[in-house]
Amino acid sequence: MSRLTIIIVSVLAGWLRLAAADAADAADADQRFLAPYVFIASGSGVIVSSDGDILTNFHVVSEVCSPLAPELTVRLPGVGEVAALLVAADPVGDVALIHLSGAHPPLTAAALVERIPPPGTPVLAVGNPFALGDLDDRPSVSRGVLGTGRVVRGAYADCLQHDAPVNPGNSGGPLFDLEGRLLGINGAIRSRSGFRINSGIGLALSAVHLAELLPALRAAGTEHGGWLVRSMAPPELVLEQRADGVTVVSGPAPLLAGDLILAVAERRSPALETALGLFRSAAWTVGHTLPVRVSRQGRRLTVAVATSRAPIPGQPWHGLAVSERNQQLVLDSVEILSPLGRAGGVSGDVLLSVNGAVIGNRVDLLRATAALTIGEPVDVVLRNPLGEERRLHFFVAQSPP
Repeated sequence: MSRLTIIIVSVLAGWLRLAAADAADAADADQRFLAPYVFIASGSGVIVSSDGDILTNFHVVSEVCSPLAPELTVRLPGVGEVAALLVAADPVGDVALIHLSGAHPPLTAAALVERIPPPGTPVLAVGNPFALGDLDDRPSVSRGVLGTGRVVRGAYADCLQHDAPVNPGNSGGPLFDLEGRLLGINGAIRSRSGFRINSGIGLALSAVHLAELLPALRAAGTEHGGWLVRSMAPPELVLEQRADGVTVVSGPAPLLAGDLILAVAERRSPALETALGLFRSAAWTVGHTLPVRVSRQGRRLTVAVATSRAPIPGQPWHGLAVSERNQQLVLDSVEILSPLGRAGGVSGDVLLSVNGAVIGNRVDLLRATAALTIGEPVDVVLRNPLGEERRLHFFVAQSPP
C-alpha cells in the first residue's frame, strides 16, 4: 500500500470516527434535553422522577383539569398520549405536579440542580412555542444565557431571568444548563409590546425552589385536597420601603418598629416587593416560620417569624346547600360534581354537624362555614331518612366559573 493510500485511508477513518462521535453526541443531546420533555395541553412539562412525576405551570393545566377533576392526558414525544392525574395545583406560585397514571415506556427524568449557576451561564429552553411541535411531535430548543441568579419577579417568588427565546407554548417546559441539568421551568415572559411575544426576557421558576416544594406538592392530595397552600407575611407585620430602597418594619412584634429587613428565608431582600415575595416562597403548614434577618439599632440578628396562610384565589365551594324543614337543615339539590356530592352527600340527608360544630339552623351553618377557604378539610355528619348517621370527609374546592 502506497504512502498516499495510507494517508487517504487514515483521513477517511478519522472522518468516520468524527461522524460517529457527532452522531453519538447528537443522540446524547436528545437523551439529555428532549427525553424528559412532555407536551401538556397547549404548553409543556418536564419529567422529574422515573416513576412518572411531571412538573409544569398551573396556568398550563388550569383549563383542562382541577383537583376535583384531576384526569388529563399528556403526550410523550415519539410515544403518544398517556393518561395522567393532577396531583397538586398551586395557583399562587403557578406550579402544578402531574403523575402519569397510564402505561408508558421507561422514562428519563431530568436532574434538578442543587445550586443555581452564575449569571452569564449558557442555557437551553425546550418547549412547544406556538404549538409548532404539534406538527411533527418534536419540541423546539432555543439558547440563551442566565441574566440573574434567584430573584423575585411579581408572582414568581423564586425565579431565574434569562434571554433564551420563549413564547406561548414554552410554559412549563424545562430550562437546562449545557450538561442537561434542570435549572427551572419556564413560566412567563416580559414583552415591550404588551402581547404574548418574547422580547428577550424569560422567567423560569427555580429548580432549587421546585425541589423544596416537591414534598408538599406530593402530599397536597391528602393534606389539602390537591391544593398547595403557600405562606405569606402575617397581616400584623407592617413593612414600608424607604426612599433609599431599604425595607423597614413599622408594625408590631415579633419584629420591632425601625428594624431594617436584610434577608428573608436566607435570601437577601432589601426591597419591599422582594421581602413580601420571599414570604410567599414556602409551602405553609400550621406553625410554619421563616427566618428573617434584620438590623436592629446597628446590631444584626435573625428572628423566626410565624407566617400566615396565603389565600388561594377563587370562590370557595363546598356544596352545602340546605333548606329548613321541621326545624332541621336538609341537604337540598346536592350537585354531584361539588365536593360534598363527590364525597357521597345525597339530597334529603339531614345535616347534623360541620367540623364538630352542631348545626341546628342556618346561623349555625353560616358560623361553621364562613371562614372556610379553598383547600381546607371539612367533616360533616349526616342522617339519612332511615335514621342512619354517617360521616363524610372532603376539601373545600375552587368554585367553577
